[in-house]
Amino acid sequence: MQRKPVPPAPDSTERVREVRDAAPLVPESEDDCCRRLVERAGVHDRGQASAWLVFLTALGAVEETDLGYARSREDRDRDALAANFRENVFLAPEVLDALGDDPRLASDIFEAVRERVPRWERTKRQDWEGFWTERVERRLDWAVLLGLAERADGGYRRPD
Repeated sequence: MQRKPVPPAPDSTERVREVRDAAPLVPESEDDCCRRLVERAGVHDRGQASAWLVFLTALGAVEETDLGYARSREDRDRDALAANFRENVFLAPEVLDALGDDPRLASDIFEAVRERVPRWERTKRQDWEGFWTERVERRLDWAVLLGLAERADGGYRRPD
């Protein structure tokens, strides 16, 4: 199942570990987990904490159970995080496939994937193109962090 929420990319994968480590080892409710991420990892607010939980689940760093969320007992390296990102994050494969050897702006990548944005997402926001261009840029920033893309000349491209 692909997940949509993608928090802004941090400066390093160490931050991913810090946020993951704030999640409990024994499953707890989403509210309890969000509170832990805010208190222990300095996540800004509950909304961002919820996005982190869902995103970390997509990366395989957190597990979602019937009882709530829990930290994965396996430590995922950058390659495993990258593979899970590509497979489990909504629009990630399409965004990565839209990269070329020459740098492309996030807005250009958005244009390449815009038809994949669900119709209901388009109707719930007045400026859905701006919203999803930002979402594409978040995916690109995570792709850079995970070694799946690189920044060049103000844009993004496939890594060398």
